Amino acid sequence: LGLYGRGSHNVIPIPECDVHHPSINIAMEALEKASAKANIDAYQEDIGQGSLRYVQFMVERSTNKVSCSLVWNAEQLKECQPGLSRLVKEMKKSYPKLWHSIWVHCNDNYGNAIFSRSPGRWFRMDGPEFVRESLPGTATRGGGEGDDDEKKKEGLLFFSPMTFRQGNMDGFDIIAQHVAKEVPPGSKVCEMYAGVGLLGLTSLSYHARNAAASASFEEEDYDEEDEWWNDDNEERSQQRGKGKPLKWLRCSDENPANPRCFERSLRSMPLEVTGRQADGFKSNKKKGRKQNRKASNNNNSDEITIEDMMAQMMANEGEFNTSFNYDDDDDNDEEEEDAKNYIKYTVAAAGKAMYDGQALGADVLIVDPPRKGLDDEVLNQLCKPHDADQDYVENKVMLRNNRQHNLANDVTTLIYVSCGFDALARDTDKLLKANAGWKIKSATGYVLFPGSNHVETVVIFKRRGRRMMMEDW
Repeated sequence: LGLYGRGSHNVIPIPECDVHHPSINIAMEALEKASAKANIDAYQEDIGQGSLRYVQFMVERSTNKVSCSLVWNAEQLKECQPGLSRLVKEMKKSYPKLWHSIWVHCNDNYGNAIFSRSPGRWFRMDGPEFVRESLPGTATRGGGEGDDDEKKKEGLLFFSPMTFRQGNMDGFDIIAQHVAKEVPPGSKVCEMYAGVGLLGLTSLSYHARNAAASASFEEEDYDEEDEWWNDDNEERSQQRGKGKPLKWLRCSDENPANPRCFERSLRSMPLEVTGRQADGFKSNKKKGRKQNRKASNNNNSDEITIEDMMAQMMANEGEFNTSFNYDDDDDNDEEEEDAKNYIKYTVAAAGKAMYDGQALGADVLIVDPPRKGLDDEVLNQLCKPHDADQDYVENKVMLRNNRQHNLANDVTTLIYVSCGFDALARDTDKLLKANAGWKIKSATGYVLFPGSNHVETVVIFKRRGRRMMMEDW
């Protein structure tokens, strides 16, 4: 076990890597010993034979336990037997307290793709489904499956092996908090390339907590000339009266496994942040609505299965729309109408999400694209100038059809989180040269992997628009 050498598929053993979490080093040794005892043969790429192709280890930081995904050279689960059962038994026997969960992913395809997104290729052999992590910036850290609600009252993130998770979560927590602070209070936020919604949910939580703190502070009796107030509570002073929760949050990503994690995160967050618990999954088409009503009638289940989710996608011609609507006060119709506090997750690639109007009405757009950078459909809309004559709408169907529209017309803050600097430089050049009014407010580099040439960059772009907050300029 190890990592590929540079420019090759030669595996270089790294048994005691200083960069890896200590639990991963233990897990590597444990799996090697278990594989030897279970007589598991490694996959040979040149001839396409062998059993175990790849291994992914994911550590739950609160417990230091490891979620292990075994990629097997097989099309179906039954083709993994009896070797798989022997291996899992040996892993649990030798290191019973090390493993959070053990999964197998069947992949008999040629090529470099390690995982397939087909849910029919994933099988959980042991342990809970989700690895839990605390929401960045919250006071508590999420524990393992079975912890009481009190430990997760600030909100948790949920990850499965089918979803993307940053390799350095400690470092990315800092980035997520940076992003949240750059979102103006009271904004309408759209996040594309959202994954499980980490950046959007962190911003949602951050501004809800700030709003609560601001409201509490307004009721306090204080002396602005007091030295304690001015010095030790400068940040709190700056936030006085400025705390406002997000008006709405829309997230999207093309991975159909993400909404399940997103929904669980919402359910773990305080009611004062989300408004109330999620009603469940909603769809715009009749078949989807029938399935949702059937699921909601089952009082013993508050989740949707992977199979149900895929069935909805098929019913909606490949689209899956998970919506969560939140009302602050059921008795206050005016507040309910004005606030439009809702949280929505849509399964769609970024280009399609932009074309479908997800960014319409948004003040803030958060993007965290892969190394290749922004999709052309996203970049093209951002390069269009603000059109003051375009109607303000939050739904594409409300736009007049007799003119060209800017589908990001109301975005005045663009938060670009980049893992590929070359693509970032290219996209930034296009944004600044376009007649769209964008200016760079700040650019910050984060070294998540010391010793490597990789830098994670957060760039904040601003422009004037219909509702531009003048204090940001």
